[in-house]
Amino acid sequence: MDQGLISFLHEEFKNEPRFRLIGGDALKTLPGQPPRPVLCGNLPYSISTPLLVQLTLRQPPPETAVVTLQKEVADRFAAEPRTCEYGAVTVLLQTVFRMERLRDLPPEVFYPRPRVDSSVLRLTRRTSLPGDLENFYAFVRKGFSQRRKQLKRVLPVDLARRAEELDPSEWWQLYERHGREV
Repeated sequence: MDQGLISFLHEEFKNEPRFRLIGGDALKTLPGQPPRPVLCGNLPYSISTPLLVQLTLRQPPPETAVVTLQKEVADRFAAEPRTCEYGAVTVLLQTVFRMERLRDLPPEVFYPRPRVDSSVLRLTRRTSLPGDLENFYAFVRKGFSQRRKQLKRVLPVDLARRAEELDPSEWWQLYERHGREV
């Protein structure tokens, strides 16, 4: 945690009644906090995936999140089916959010300078959300657990396609038909 940044933000926004800064480990602090409609920030690259998964599984998930991530992680979150970056986390996030890459950022715009490129993503919650996201995510993870096998060999489904071939809406439809059998 950057205590200097925490002090700066407290001072900078001390007269803004809507501003509330929570200092702490996000993975440990956020679960006890009430859900917030908007999330904005530079996510620590080492915890960006578990943090966004945790936030996505909350009820309700944020309405909007604008986050800076390591470019490779942003590529994975915004990946298309049939690509090597596409995975279970991609399916979960894209089921709940529309993804928009706002810009890529080179290392020299940060201090201290990271050794990787970064991207800014906007995640906007979809108007219609499926329920039971935790079990849905477990179902999808199981489907991706043996990525090269056909889904009928991994899940109780009669589908001769691989996990990476289904888009998020197809995953949800499959879960609605067969997910409770897992």
